Amino acid sequence: MVDCTITSAATAAVLIVWSEFVSEPATITPLNNGPYRVTGTFTVTMPSGKVVKQDGTAFLCRCGQSSKKPFCDGTHAKIGFAAEEVVDEATRAAEGFVAVADADAVKEGDVIEVKVNEQPVALARVDGQLYAVGAICTHQYANLTEGSLEGQILTCPLHNSGFNIRTGQPILLPATEPLPTYEVRVEGGKVLVSTQPRPR
Repeated sequence: MVDCTITSAATAAVLIVWSEFVSEPATITPLNNGPYRVTGTFTVTMPSGKVVKQDGTAFLCRCGQSSKKPFCDGTHAKIGFAAEEVVDEATRAAEGFVAVADADAVKEGDVIEVKVNEQPVALARVDGQLYAVGAICTHQYANLTEGSLEGQILTCPLHNSGFNIRTGQPILLPATEPLPTYEVRVEGGKVLVSTQPRPR
């Protein structure tokens, strides 16, 4: 049996505080432009201090306009609530990813500089796919985002070293060392890049 505490705020925010370690946490699902569906055994502490125990499924207000907060009363449908799914930055960091740009900020054939752990990273879109590699040339210090991207080849503006944007491998001299590569995801319209490069 799952046991958790849900503390209600005056707004739509819901804070989950686990009362003990559990191997199967309660399921909390944000419904599309609707409430949070919480399934399991849990308690809800009201702003007044009253504690309501729940066992099964409850729907918690996400729009902030319910007259029965923290529970949903269907107001979201009346006011046309449109939720933008927000992924907690701490959760992303724990998973080893950081949001670096809007997905539509990188057009086909473009390369832009983003920062990952304060390090410059080149983010590019080739054949509809996003790729991220270290932005500093391995031959001599130069920012590759100031060079050119032709097909899969990212060319250094300093000495024309060329790198495969997909693999980071050098394919045109004088560079002989590969660039670090990063895993890329797109979630909720945001580009997420791994905080650490892939192992070589």
